[in-house]
Amino acid sequence: MSTLGLGIIGLGVGKGALLLNQKSDNPIKVCAVADKDPVLLKLAHEDHGIRFVTEDYRELLSRSEVDVVGVFTPDHLHGEHAAAALEVGKHVICTKPMVTTMADCERLVNLVDRTGLKFVAAMTWRHLPKIVAARRSFDEGNIGEVTLIDTGYVHDIRRVCEITPWRITAPQDFLFGGGAHAIDCVRWFAGDIDTVHAFALNSGVIPDYPIEDTWILNLKFTSGALGRVSVICSAINSPPDAHQRLVIYGTKGTLTGLDLGIDGVLAREALNAAPPANKERLIEGHANELLLYFHKMAHWIVEDKEPTPSVRDGARVVAVALAAQESLLTGQTVKVHNDF
Repeated sequence: MSTLGLGIIGLGVGKGALLLNQKSDNPIKVCAVADKDPVLLKLAHEDHGIRFVTEDYRELLSRSEVDVVGVFTPDHLHGEHAAAALEVGKHVICTKPMVTTMADCERLVNLVDRTGLKFVAAMTWRHLPKIVAARRSFDEGNIGEVTLIDTGYVHDIRRVCEITPWRITAPQDFLFGGGAHAIDCVRWFAGDIDTVHAFALNSGVIPDYPIEDTWILNLKFTSGALGRVSVICSAINSPPDAHQRLVIYGTKGTLTGLDLGIDGVLAREALNAAPPANKERLIEGHANELLLYFHKMAHWIVEDKEPTPSVRDGARVVAVALAAQESLLTGQTVKVHNDF
């Protein structure tokens, strides 16, 4: 398999992709980067040997050696950048949230359908060892059909906002930026979400943050199962197990984190969660989880297979967040748009 050329737009979380170039046998490698920060571009060029660097993402998209584009820009720019890449014939890996509007959801779905290009909504929780272990047990039938699922994105995001001030000035809506992880997680286990009822507030903990930073979403799935998603970005000194919490109640068993109880079995089982692929992270952030998507994308392209999470999965996650916003405004339960 020939090596695919990867162009990265946004060297925040996207800088994790630079690790791909450290192994000669990787099926996909970074050949171009775009970012508004000349310091980051200089580091990519001098420290990682990236030959083409630019402050204009459109110049990156014009490069013939770029086969795949990774979109890692601020949330509200994802739609513009992903659509532009698809329109010039590039496959796309887009960080969460895929987009933040219904119009952009429909635009990207239509572009992927029309072009036949590969698009993956890169939800990094799907590659977390404890979530992978939970999914493996679920696929083995230990939990049965989901009756209720509960997860949460719980974070003190103040330090992150200091490093990336666009989250305050744009602002980033944490329901999309953080909540997308948790919404995708419950969808992965329980399927499409039919209706949402939401409450939210601004805690005042995050300096100058102008919108809600704390959300509770009550969910009903098309299967009839129930769910809850918490998005708390102002959690001060919360316990380690609060973030990425996962509790699944099923018709055969109950999973709490890595603790599995099966109907009729007295002893509970501790699931085996494999350690991260790279224990000593050379680049901070979600590098380990993201790298798996780049490798998978290479195989999806060569084998002409549908990526997962797909563009429609990404759109349905965004649709849940949009329904939650509407519920907050109206005080009503809102039906989720899943027809993509």
